[in-house]
Amino acid sequence: MSDRPDALLPFPEGAVLGPYGIELDGVALSALAEEHGTPLYVHDAASIRTRAAAVAAAVRDAPSGGRAAFALKAQSALAVLRLVREAGLGADCASAGEIEAARRAGFEGASLVIHGNAKCAADLAAALDADAGLVVLDGRNEAERLGALCRARGRTQDVLVRIAPGIEVDTHRHIATGHHGSKFGVTPAEGAALLRDLPAGLVGRGLHVHLGSQVLDPEPLVAAARWLPAFAKAEGIPLEVLDVGGGLGIRYTPDQPQPDPGAHTQALVAAIAAVCGDEGLAVPEIVVEPGRSIVGTSGVTLYRVVGVKTAGDGSTWVAVDGGMGDNLRVGLYGADYAPVLAERPTAEPTGRYRLAGRHCESTDVLAEDVPLADPAVGDVVAVPATGAYHQTMAHTYNLFGRPAAVLVDGGAARVITRRESVDDLFARDV
Repeated sequence: MSDRPDALLPFPEGAVLGPYGIELDGVALSALAEEHGTPLYVHDAASIRTRAAAVAAAVRDAPSGGRAAFALKAQSALAVLRLVREAGLGADCASAGEIEAARRAGFEGASLVIHGNAKCAADLAAALDADAGLVVLDGRNEAERLGALCRARGRTQDVLVRIAPGIEVDTHRHIATGHHGSKFGVTPAEGAALLRDLPAGLVGRGLHVHLGSQVLDPEPLVAAARWLPAFAKAEGIPLEVLDVGGGLGIRYTPDQPQPDPGAHTQALVAAIAAVCGDEGLAVPEIVVEPGRSIVGTSGVTLYRVVGVKTAGDGSTWVAVDGGMGDNLRVGLYGADYAPVLAERPTAEPTGRYRLAGRHCESTDVLAEDVPLADPAVGDVVAVPATGAYHQTMAHTYNLFGRPAAVLVDGGAARVITRRESVDDLFARDV
């Protein structure tokens, strides 16, 4: 049990109440908003380091070793990528752009795992240029194209085949990926057939599976880890490497659990080792792909209140200077958040409010039914658990520039992504 107030539970583990409200590593969130402006992404370095190191240790202790590849789709700011690399993680990339980000952050060769359900020629070429350790195949057409590239270059490439085993997880349907009918991967039978008959230039090393994202009950993820070795034995296919993906969720609201990514990874390793023992198989090298569980809790987004008004139905809107441009998750799949006033997060609420974004869409609502204490123009609103899939999904609808980002580390904050200016918005126009 945590002794922190409920309002702080979704915030980074080191968040405390200080004389000016919520502080991270001794730095007041309200002071960050004043110095750097809003909207502002704030990342807590200590949280990232702790979570990344725990996962790295869990796979390092696996019977045949393993690797943890951080999913860049969750967060790709170079300063954050350097932190996870220093903590012992590799990089899981889904495009040529993500491969380039990983390389700029110092990831190389074997530390790179390449994904994507529809890799284009540029993505495959970038994977080969980076000498990626593994490329995860999404189907036979992709295997044929990658094989042709390898033969043209006179080289080989280690690959895994992604399968969709039909294991359901409790998450939003838009972020479930391992069910029958998913656009990701192939059926188990197709995957086994592809591994048996790979195009020349490709070396099959094993299987990959990813069931979905924001999974708070880890048991289905463990169940998939148990199922894969037995499947490989029954099909007579190689299983030198087993990639069990990612998907572990985080706490977004105080009433949700907060899974431990290190303990979860240990459970996956134990499950694979146990079933391999039962099946008389050598334990494969284990690959995991954490993303949200490493950086999600580390992030906080700060906004400034720009208006308060009561609608015809009696509800009160609190309008802020950001919205779906910096947090697309609410509009995409109704994600829940627990915003607070940064300077008085535990004050007795005076009502329940709807948090409105500034974009010209009715779906631009950051949170519904939020208890707040007399919100007023100028107040700083802090939305916790925004370290994953916010900065990477940010966009410029209505020609609002994307926010700046700061990293709090060692009692100080520094800008790691500058705010997008009006001139930046037109930099691509010709």
